[in-house]
Amino acid sequence: MCLMVPSAASAQSWWNDDWGYRQEIALNADGAVGDEVENAPVLVRLHAGNVDFTRLKDDGSDLRFTTSNGTPLDFHLERFDRQAEIAFVWVKLPQISAERQLIYAYYGNGEAAGAFSAADTYDGEQSLVVHFADGASPRDQTANANTIGNFTAQLIPEGIVAGGARFDAESRMEVAASQSLAVPADGAMTVSAWIKPGNQLPAEAAIYTKQGEGASRMVIGLRGGTPFVSVNGAEAVAQAPLSSGTWAHLAVTAGEGVVRLYVDGAEVAQLAAQLPALNGLEIVGANGELPGFMGDFDELWRANAARSADFIALAAKSQGRDASIVQPSGEAQQADSESHNYLGILFGALTLDAWIVIGILAVMLVIAVAVMATKTMLLAQVEKANTAFRDRFRRATADAGMHDGIVNNEHLSWDAGSTLGRLFETGRDETRQRLAEGRRSSRDNFALAPQSVAAIRAAMDASLAREGQRLNARLVLLTIAISGGPFLGLLGTVIGVMITFASVAAAGEVNINAIAPGIAAALLATVAGLAVAIPALFGYNWLQSRIEKIETDNLVFVDELEKRIAETYRPTLAANAA
Repeated sequence: MCLMVPSAASAQSWWNDDWGYRQEIALNADGAVGDEVENAPVLVRLHAGNVDFTRLKDDGSDLRFTTSNGTPLDFHLERFDRQAEIAFVWVKLPQISAERQLIYAYYGNGEAAGAFSAADTYDGEQSLVVHFADGASPRDQTANANTIGNFTAQLIPEGIVAGGARFDAESRMEVAASQSLAVPADGAMTVSAWIKPGNQLPAEAAIYTKQGEGASRMVIGLRGGTPFVSVNGAEAVAQAPLSSGTWAHLAVTAGEGVVRLYVDGAEVAQLAAQLPALNGLEIVGANGELPGFMGDFDELWRANAARSADFIALAAKSQGRDASIVQPSGEAQQADSESHNYLGILFGALTLDAWIVIGILAVMLVIAVAVMATKTMLLAQVEKANTAFRDRFRRATADAGMHDGIVNNEHLSWDAGSTLGRLFETGRDETRQRLAEGRRSSRDNFALAPQSVAAIRAAMDASLAREGQRLNARLVLLTIAISGGPFLGLLGTVIGVMITFASVAAAGEVNINAIAPGIAAALLATVAGLAVAIPALFGYNWLQSRIEKIETDNLVFVDELEKRIAETYRPTLAANAA
């Protein structure tokens, strides 16, 4: 069998080298089917948790599905939304049994043209399939292209699969009579649909009606919420009502003198009856005699054969939102790749919001590194210049005379990067100014009043504060990175986790392979935040220790210079010198 579990060699073979990626999809119908089912369309739900949508073309036209041995499979898209990272794909399987088997979804070919074919997805017995796409009129997906008219229900964005339709007691949808839909007397047919009854239902309501000549007809409906099927007045009724507000799969098969009613894949009632000739309208909802059921409706399937119980069970258990028969893996395989590219998987699963957060964090990291680098160079320059200045200052003040050692430019020079030099320049200029004022007022040439020394100290303190501001400039950018980086990363993680769970909920499939890549990618935002904060924290503390040392040297120098000025230019000494 072409879908049975392949050998190790065939499982590793690549279908076509033009496609860069493939996703393994496991099919496990154990418990749903007993005998093998042939030519059955199954629903594959793709979302951000199990497929990297960034590798797909905008319209999904590079999607391909193959068996485990590389045989292409027919398929079509019911919905493909690359931005929302969700897709619903109907794939026709030649055979499916209770044994676990694999198929592959290939993508990542930017030159590929679409290979969708709704008509080829269904076998020749399938006479009618209606999906309900939000914003588009219902149409037959089979090759028969049956005419659908008089549609008065309301299209809704969320059915059991993609969009759906909402019916009230007067709503209906008609499918025109055609040769492909005609059922001969004693013939066979199957009709199935997903319904979600509303909270208020008529006492008796029609869901589906197939008309024949005169009063001949088959009706599927609800009586007090309980499903029934009627063939020319003879009925089969289920034992229990359907739950309001809950999706249920309803199916009826007729053939070989038996009409069977199924709910959620299980037979609940049967009727011994031959079908009359039914070659008239097919009506969903109000049929003129009975009001229509009130609730949501999706996936109308009609076949000109009595489908097997396994076929019905497979449809019911593979199409629902909590179905687990079809299980796409959460890890893509890459062409010519022998090992797992975990970083590629993580970055490939990132959502747009996570990319935005990581982009902001990258900018913060660049700024933080730039601040640390420039500040390190500045502090190294300052320390070197200060060391040179201290040596020159000691020599200048030791060699110069008592009074001119502080105020004479010829005795001392310094590098422009020296904070001590700029502080000395402030003290020297202030001292010169006050000595000059003393000469003009006929006071001692080399005498400073205590008030003048205090004013000089105030000027040096102001310069000291400005030097501190210069040394600490832009360090606030590091504190922003330290405190803001982890929180931004956490924000990206929380949003990413929310989007992952929302996409899984929308797809209706819950498994670890679907969740793990999205959660791991979301956590990447937190890692990015910490990657910004941790280096910034270490750099900030190291820079602060060096800045504190320089500021301490500045303060000590200002204290020494003030005392030297006060001692050198005290009035008593000036008087003696005169």
